[in-house]
Amino acid sequence: MLKLTLEQKKKGIKEEFTYVNSNGRMSKQYTYKGMYITWDNQILHGKWYYWRASYYGSLDAAVAGVDRHINHYKNK
Repeated sequence: MLKLTLEQKKKGIKEEFTYVNSNGRMSKQYTYKGMYITWDNQILHGKWYYWRASYYGSLDAAVAGVDRHINHYKNK
């Protein structure tokens, strides 16, 4: 679980909150362009970031997925 870089903050990614339960499961929620991206330490296969039923290996990849989604519907 890494801190946001200055470059990510300039893109508009915001860290909302971090949650840790008694079993050691941690999750963190980010927002980008009004969309929630969730980080979880127990998601399978090293894909730690989750957005709209898709799993990503990095926060930047999840942000690219959000941008693709927005561009797809903006061009229709």
